[in-house]
Amino acid sequence: MRNSILKKRSSIALMLTLLLAVSQLGFHAGSASASYNLALGSYVWASSGAGPSNAVDGVQSTFWQPNYGAAGWITVDLGSVQSVNQIVLKTPTYGHFVEAVTIQTSNSTDDGSFTTQSTSTQAFYTGNGYMVTINLPSAVSTRYVRVNLAPVSGGGTATMLGELEIYGP
Repeated sequence: MRNSILKKRSSIALMLTLLLAVSQLGFHAGSASASYNLALGSYVWASSGAGPSNAVDGVQSTFWQPNYGAAGWITVDLGSVQSVNQIVLKTPTYGHFVEAVTIQTSNSTDDGSFTTQSTSTQAFYTGNGYMVTINLPSAVSTRYVRVNLAPVSGGGTATMLGELEIYGP
């Protein structure tokens, strides 16, 4: 009899321990986030410069750089139409700045018909992790996202984009 009670208590203790462990993992029924970086590893091309694929490799210290002193753009092919509402831009952490950014979207494969969704003049600096988050006014269904970068005025540093991240709602 005593053995039976000990087994029941042990089983209950084990179940409670497992429930506690699972609850600490952060699982929440029905609240799974669909928000992940849609650009990571995507096909990209750019107006000029070297290494556009570096902007979608998940490493902020690698970068794409348009020709020095020139405006440049980089386009990400999401592979299919996706709902997009946020763009995160990161420069390498050693002080190469972007002054102005225009976000455009398209579903056309002709590389010519883009619609402007947002324009930003936020600064990249140490205090914000050399990162700027641009929230679109509303979610956009798009296959292609183009980021236009204005050249850095005043000279002395080149425009570099370490990471381009694209998120949906």
